Amino acid sequence: MKRTFLLLTGAASLALATACNRDKPAAVDAAQTPSADTAVVVRNDSDTLVYQDQAYRTADQVAADLSLTNDTARVRRLRTTYYTRAERVGDLDAQYADDTAGRYAATRQINTDTDTEVRTIVGDDAKYRTYETNRSRYYGDGGSVTTTTTTTTTETASRPRRRRPRIVKYENKGGEVKIVYSNGTTVKIDKDGDRKVEYANGTKVKRDADDGQVKVKN
Repeated sequence: MKRTFLLLTGAASLALATACNRDKPAAVDAAQTPSADTAVVVRNDSDTLVYQDQAYRTADQVAADLSLTNDTARVRRLRTTYYTRAERVGDLDAQYADDTAGRYAATRQINTDTDTEVRTIVGDDAKYRTYETNRSRYYGDGGSVTTTTTTTTTETASRPRRRRPRIVKYENKGGEVKIVYSNGTTVKIDKDGDRKVEYANGTKVKRDADDGQVKVKN
């Protein structure tokens, strides 16, 4: 009888541990992949992957043209800048779906903000003039002169995009970016590319730009 009791106790403990281990990743995944109404998805999101791909390709091209490839700190800041740009342009789909003029004006403002940040990062007038000369290449797809806005529109036609909350506040102070969305989500991106996201329900998610490690705090 004693042996039977011990076996049953051990089996119960093993089942409980297995359930906990199985539920833990699910909880983390849920925090990393919020609902469709959430402004920013930290991982495993098609929009995020598209934005990151655009940002890396553009930043790497800019760095190569300006001889900054070996300056990892500047390259990282350029990637953050272009990721923010891609994300803001992506948000225009929902904000200006039926307002072509409004979308055009908003895109110009985003490009102006991006250029200002790039000038700060580059910190060299001669290099920035080179950037200005090549600007049409950077805002295209794969080095073409087609603007990113056109690329986004084409992508919308090929696959339906989910509705995204609008940006109600955008700040960029010395490379420190803060974005506040209409659903209460706040995103902060520092100079190194580290991202901190605080959702309306109080959940906080931090992603390290270097190793991609994600920390979730409820």
